Amino acid sequence: MAGITTSTSKNFKIGIGAPLSGRGDALGREMVNAIQLAIDDANASGGVAGLLVEGSALDDRGDEAEGVRVAAAFVGDSDVLAVIGHYNSNVTLRTAPVYSAAGLPMIAPIVSNPNLTDSGWRSIFRFTNRDDATARAIADYLVRVLQKSRAAVVMTKTVYGLSMSREFATAFVAAGGAVLEESCVEEGTTELKALVRNLPKEADVVFFGGTFEGAPLVREMRAQADDRLLATGDGCWDIGNFLEPAGGAAERGEGVLVLSACPQLGEVPGSLQFAERYTRRFGPIRNYAVNSYDAAMTVIQAVRDSSKRESLPIRADLAVALGSIQRQGIAYPNAIRWDERGDNCAAITALHRIDNGHYREVAMVAAASVGRPD
Repeated sequence: MAGITTSTSKNFKIGIGAPLSGRGDALGREMVNAIQLAIDDANASGGVAGLLVEGSALDDRGDEAEGVRVAAAFVGDSDVLAVIGHYNSNVTLRTAPVYSAAGLPMIAPIVSNPNLTDSGWRSIFRFTNRDDATARAIADYLVRVLQKSRAAVVMTKTVYGLSMSREFATAFVAAGGAVLEESCVEEGTTELKALVRNLPKEADVVFFGGTFEGAPLVREMRAQADDRLLATGDGCWDIGNFLEPAGGAAERGEGVLVLSACPQLGEVPGSLQFAERYTRRFGPIRNYAVNSYDAAMTVIQAVRDSSKRESLPIRADLAVALGSIQRQGIAYPNAIRWDERGDNCAAITALHRIDNGHYREVAMVAAASVGRPD
């Protein structure tokens, strides 16, 4: 663990670990931009304990080793009271023990892998919903509402892709369906002719767990006159990496059913106004900007709650304040609060179809409706 440097700043920092280069850079930059809006809002209202808030964004490149180096830098900077990050599941799972060992609180705004909060790290919090919860929501909808009973599962060989797909397969069987076949593709694969040609004909739905390969998959399905419904995890709830490159293919045949761990903008009071401010400054929202904004505002509120006589809290005290916080945000209808694992009790699953080039929400499932693992 890196040693802590002496504080020389008159302000305090929120560390932001995200991919700011490479394939995921647009999503990482959206995360940083949203957090900056939260910081600007806090500073416009006078800061915290007489101090201004600063964001310290470091590029983890979506790489585990680079993420560990970023985590060590945050741990070693005494001005950093909490971290928001990282974007990628694999990077976050590698960095979480570094933050935990140092007592540096972290909120993961987007990471859905269940292992993050099932590992017993008491200063680590997850803002979004878990793969097992979102998988149960979409599987139940497919079986009970859309009357789907036989699935073919395609997954990308990434930490996220494998987790999302395996949780879906388990949930689909539990809901009364059958998984006929599971196929893996390497990240970045765009040549999917053979895979689509060999999908089991008996399947009445294809589920995809991954991110960048979803658009090539649905395009190839439609090119081969495969009109079956494509259901996907939230790796495809992404304008730049799925909606735009999928184009009209996503609306042909039975279309696409995409889950997200956040309602569409406008469902929660304040979310549409935030989106308008974000768009004026940075351009259209692509993904989970509201989660990142809320995560930052939650950290800032916890710092306020645990500050005493214009003195900032130490990291351990801030972790305690974060653990007991309840505040209404703009991402979810209910107030943010954490369960005993550090999962957000307010998190939901939303399901979307694609209509006229836009995601259109068709259902919203509260976490309590699908339950949590024992």
